[in-house]
Amino acid sequence: MPGSEDFVQSAVHALEAGGLAVWVKRGLVAIAITGIIVLYFYQFRGLSTSQAMDQAQIGRAIASGEGWSTKLVRPLAVGQLQRHNKDVARNIWYDTYNAPLPPLVDAIALLMVKSHWKMNLHTVIYAGDKAIAAISILLFIASVAVLFFTARRLFDRHLALLVCGLVLLCDAMWQYSLSGLPQMLLLFLLNLTIYLLVRAVESQHRDESPLKWLAVAGVGFGLLALSHALTFWIFLGALIFSTFFFRPRGWSSLIMLAIGALVYLPWMIRTWIVSGNLGGVAIYSVFNGVSHNETGWMRRMSFDSNVAVLGAFRDKLTGGLLSQTSHLFEYFGLSVVALVFFVSLLHSFKKTETAAMRWIILAMWGGAVLGMALYGISEEQSVAANQLHLIFIPLMTCYGLAYLLVQWNRLGLEIPFARAGFITFLYLLCAVPMLFSMPWLSPPRAKVYWPPYMPPLIGVLNDWMNPDEITATDMPWAVAWYADRRSLWLPETQRAMSDLNDYKTLGGPINGLYLTAISGTENKLRDIVKGEYRDWAAVIQRNQLLEKFPLKWNTVALGLDNECIFLSDHDREHSKPAQ
Repeated sequence: MPGSEDFVQSAVHALEAGGLAVWVKRGLVAIAITGIIVLYFYQFRGLSTSQAMDQAQIGRAIASGEGWSTKLVRPLAVGQLQRHNKDVARNIWYDTYNAPLPPLVDAIALLMVKSHWKMNLHTVIYAGDKAIAAISILLFIASVAVLFFTARRLFDRHLALLVCGLVLLCDAMWQYSLSGLPQMLLLFLLNLTIYLLVRAVESQHRDESPLKWLAVAGVGFGLLALSHALTFWIFLGALIFSTFFFRPRGWSSLIMLAIGALVYLPWMIRTWIVSGNLGGVAIYSVFNGVSHNETGWMRRMSFDSNVAVLGAFRDKLTGGLLSQTSHLFEYFGLSVVALVFFVSLLHSFKKTETAAMRWIILAMWGGAVLGMALYGISEEQSVAANQLHLIFIPLMTCYGLAYLLVQWNRLGLEIPFARAGFITFLYLLCAVPMLFSMPWLSPPRAKVYWPPYMPPLIGVLNDWMNPDEITATDMPWAVAWYADRRSLWLPETQRAMSDLNDYKTLGGPINGLYLTAISGTENKLRDIVKGEYRDWAAVIQRNQLLEKFPLKWNTVALGLDNECIFLSDHDREHSKPAQ
């Protein structure tokens, strides 16, 4: 039948060159992305870092209508409140350490699983962990979409699609998506801000005022600061560049700074009201690595300024820069194409906005490098909360790929499919870490991050402790998150904990002590006896007589192979505490 033949021919034509072909390609891309998400979720073992759990438990409080409150107490925050004559028992339960936006994003995710907030012994991976990982993945996909529009403006649609593919094959991006850390939120906000800066450069090139775009970019930088205070250094790099590039000179950077400050100012005022300090307890993070790491500082009741000397900061800064340089390939997700960005700085791009934006990116990245050197990059389970190199990978990949393709074209090879083969080689090179992380190529791993985290057993404390009771522990973020109970970061000395208990500084006595592999089996004997937990060595090693300890009831049931110990004021394992 002629009609049938015409229909078949039109269908084939639509499939090969018409609108249907576009949708088929989009469908295949969607299937590929979905497949990657399923593979990574199959390997998901829950949140892996202390900061992710800390922000998550604040997010749950927000979702419960309690605002930015916390169930995690840092002894240094107690001392800060006391020095500013604040009501410790009331104000200590308001968080002044974390940036506000990541918990807010977590709260949105947690509302979707509100009926599963309580952890139970039969669930290995907490529903809240899955929800937070899911929204991080959505932010990652959204950031790739924004990257496409930015790359299309800077280069062309074809290169934009290629770059998006390379970024989606970056294993480091997916690992951070599953970590619960705020890097995917930072990536999304940075890509949006970069897009606004591109529009500002385009406006200036057309002899139009770029101020409206720069004003909105100031909002973007303010939101970045509300997501991670370390991004102030990225903002600093952008301000320095804008001062010399945009016209009228000076006004552009002042407008961005003013609007960015207005966005951030309400949070600073709130933190000052709560703690008496504009930076809250997070202000002390700058001393991480000066004589002690942040764990040592936060467990102290008072801040020892004698060690904060210029020489110590100089050594920390130079050491941080050297460390970043030696691990740069790793920090860039083992992406060769992203690293070629630095070589592309020597290339003369024809488009004004393309040539200018690489220097803006370099200035922002340089600010981030300085900030990371000053504050340090401490890894937990192969990811780090202060690792900001990651969020520059997509933008740097744009320039790296453009430069490589330009150099390939200059070779003038007439071999069929040679260019396609070269691009395929780059894709395979960038995808190697992802391929080796797949279950069939990677060694078997535990279902959770043990040691030190065993979520179902930590969640038992929800039944053993009342909501207003307090547990001192070496991993308070996990107790606050998985058990949803108030927790005190184990003070540096037993005397400090006794004072907090006797004077009911936190609003009540300390009812439990939970020691885990963090202070015990994860350390060598020398670390326990002479390290940060030396004052607790007798308790950690179970050598101290319980008759001399205020919490005498001993329960070894919250870990594997007796690696955790729970001390309490009475038997909580076999009888619930009085309501």
